[in-house]
Amino acid sequence: MQPFEMDRAAFSWFTRSWDDYVSHLPLVLSVNLVLAAVSAGSFLLMSRTHSMLPSVPYMLFVLTPFTIGANLVYIKIARGAGASFKDLFSAFPVYHRAIAVSLLLGLASLGGLFLLIIPGAIIYLAFMFSEYAVVDRKTGVKESFALSAAITNGWKIRLFPLVMLTLAITMSVPDIYVVTGSMKAPAAVLDLKPWTIAAASLKTFVFLPWLSLALARAYSFLLALSGPEAGKSGRLTFW
Repeated sequence: MQPFEMDRAAFSWFTRSWDDYVSHLPLVLSVNLVLAAVSAGSFLLMSRTHSMLPSVPYMLFVLTPFTIGANLVYIKIARGAGASFKDLFSAFPVYHRAIAVSLLLGLASLGGLFLLIIPGAIIYLAFMFSEYAVVDRKTGVKESFALSAAITNGWKIRLFPLVMLTLAITMSVPDIYVVTGSMKAPAAVLDLKPWTIAAASLKTFVFLPWLSLALARAYSFLLALSGPEAGKSGRLTFW
């Protein structure tokens, strides 16, 4: 594809995902209500124990399957493939692979950040769709990373704004759950100011689902563009 065509395709991920969001609003809201409720468990653990240690395995082993399952909901919406609420639980049949992929993706991205910010970003952009492949294609751990590396090759510059916008909203918009105190003795408290509730609601139920649908559109587009053999060579291309 020509650069202009690639830019136009990337822009369509944003615009068409908003149509996806509006047309599937009841499903999207119900999925995100469940995600919000499950996420609250980690803050409850932190609040009661005043330690981050119990919340870490909770987020990995309990929250992660739901967030990965939500990817399949968004993928099916993007494809017009009859998404349903039960797709939220699609990571549980491949539980061990889903957990392994998520953990390795996090460790690889963190390792890249320790080297420098740019290597960390490149690593994440190469493997960001591994969590999509494991529920969509039911691929193994290695195959999930290989597929992601194959379909993102040549598209990282176009994926970068979408990822950065998602990260910026996630980090900058407040949540009603606030962690205070030191790393050794954290405390989770509720911030129920009207501004915080409004901002957190828009973040949780509008902007992040919309951007998640844009990522699902990007994944589906790049997968279709790469063809059915994508990732089968096992090659991991970073750029």
